[in-house]
This record gives sequence, C-alpha cells and structure tokens, in this order.
Amino acid sequence: MTRSHVLSGQVERRRFLGGLTGAAAALGLSACGVGESGSEGPDGGPTAPSGAATRSLDTDNGTVRVPEKPERVVVLENYDALMLLDLGLVPVGVPDGAANAQLLPPDVYAQLKDVDTIGASGTPNSQAIAALKPDLIIDQFYKEKSAPLKTIAPVAYFDWHTSGSLWHQQIAKVAKAVNRESQLAERKKEYERRLSEVRTAYSKQISTTTWAPLSGGPNGKFFLGTPLVTVMRDVGLRIGAGLPEKEAGFVARSYEEMDVLKDCDALIYSVQYDGKATPTTQQLLDHKLWKGVPAVKAGRAFPSKHFVMANYTFAIGAVDEIEAMLKQL
Repeated sequence: MTRSHVLSGQVERRRFLGGLTGAAAALGLSACGVGESGSEGPDGGPTAPSGAATRSLDTDNGTVRVPEKPERVVVLENYDALMLLDLGLVPVGVPDGAANAQLLPPDVYAQLKDVDTIGASGTPNSQAIAALKPDLIIDQFYKEKSAPLKTIAPVAYFDWHTSGSLWHQQIAKVAKAVNRESQLAERKKEYERRLSEVRTAYSKQISTTTWAPLSGGPNGKFFLGTPLVTVMRDVGLRIGAGLPEKEAGFVARSYEEMDVLKDCDALIYSVQYDGKATPTTQQLLDHKLWKGVPAVKAGRAFPSKHFVMANYTFAIGAVDEIEAMLKQL
C-alpha cells in the first residue's frame, strides 16, 4: 500500500469514529495555561505529589515517569477513550464529540456523555486539561500538540498515526500505561472464546467464501478495508478484492473500479450505531454499479456497526455481527 493510502486511511478512520469532529483540522496549540500547573520536575514535567509511587514507562516520545496506577487520565482522541473503557477506567477528559450516540453502543455512550471535554481532536485546550488535574495524558495521534502538555501531567505518546500498528497492539500499550494489563487479558480471553465458538460452528461457510469490507468515500470513491478486517481474519474469513495481506486499509477505489468486488461472495459495509449509513456510504449503496455487484445481487451485502476497531468490546461485537451474517449463507 502506498503512503498516500495509509495517510488517507488514518484521517478517514478518525473521522468515522469521531463523527464531525474526529478529523478536525490540526490547529496550533494555545499557549495559554500550558505551564500553569505548578512546579516542574527535572525533565520539564510536573513533579509527582509527595509520596506518590511512580514508575518508568517507555513511550514513542522517550521514557516517562508516570503514576504507579493512574486514575485521572485525559485522552486526546476518541480511540484512547474507548481503549480506557475496555480496561475499566473512565477518562476524566475527552475530545469534543467523543460521546456520540450515533456511533457508540448505549452503555458506552452513557459512560462518556457527562465526561468533561478538552477541545476538538487535534486541538487540545491546555487550560481545560489543567483544570481537570490529570495524573496522566494519553495521545496516539498528535505528537507536536501533546508534547507541551507535559507541564500539566506526564504524557504517554504511542504513535498510531504513522506506525502502521493495529488496534490490538495499541490497546496493549495503553493498558501498560495505566497499569491495567490484567483487565486487558480478561477482555482478550473473552474475544478469543467467541472466535473459537464461531470458527467451530460455521467452519464450512468460513472455508468456502471470500469477503471484503468497504465504506463510501468522497468524490465518487469508496474505501476497501478497515480495522474490522483484523477481526474478519481472526474469524478465519478469506479476504478478497485485492486487499493486501496483513493490512487493514483504507484503499481508495473509484466507482468505476467496483468490479474488483467480483471475487467476493459476501461484503460488509459500514453503518453508524443507529443503523444508518453515513452520507458517502449511502451514495455508494444507491449507485447502479454497486447494485450490479454479484454479492449485492445475491443479498450478501451486510451492514456492520463495528466497522472501526478500538477495543476488544468492539471486536467482540464485530464477531457477533459476523456470526449473524454467516447464519444467512
């Protein structure tokens, strides 16, 4: 996959998860209040409260001293918030739009809807963050914007923007940062149990079909691939449409290239959690070329609410959806 495909995919997946604010323009970090949190340690970061236990944490921005078990965590992206929820920790600060009933299960929305916000994704408001008195700040996308925030609290930066890491690799880093790896292991075990159940019950359907996930894009394009493809592969589904192995997407195609889907027996397309397709995906579903795709004509194009992966809860939800699709084959 070319670099341009990867970069467009990073923006698209943040936009999809964050609704209208997920891909907010990267504006300059306000200088006001960045250093208004008290004394600084020798590395330019804040000193820990007297007697507080700390530990060293390796991040993609160097080694950082963090609390033994952080409890007041601010996140700079919606993905980070969903990862923390999987670990049993509700953040004290989230980006604008993180609580979006259209894109989240009701129980997840309920946990985030009253959490204080700290500015749009990519534009953290340092004064709002400082007011929350966090003991840790987590960032996976905005290295230059989060670095100055170390005067407020330790910043754990794990590069997801350019690293090519998959969601399960990133959540493992976040779990280590907040010292909740045992909670992660429990969620992972539940995910693996569901995978085993579905692989056993639907081995024939899995072994005899080819699949592809896709979503609508702008200007007469659609995107092949999504982090959902990692779950599809874990189930054992064969991925077609020319998607590269071991990559999640997004690969941009024009409507005129829709014949790339001809090798697929079944397709999965994205919908929001309210069941409605985004406008660009609805345009795809309404297009005459889409309606002529063999899998579509056969009634084997299925909607998925778990099109973007951020944690094992979403992954388990995707397995449940895939099981329901396999029942219809």
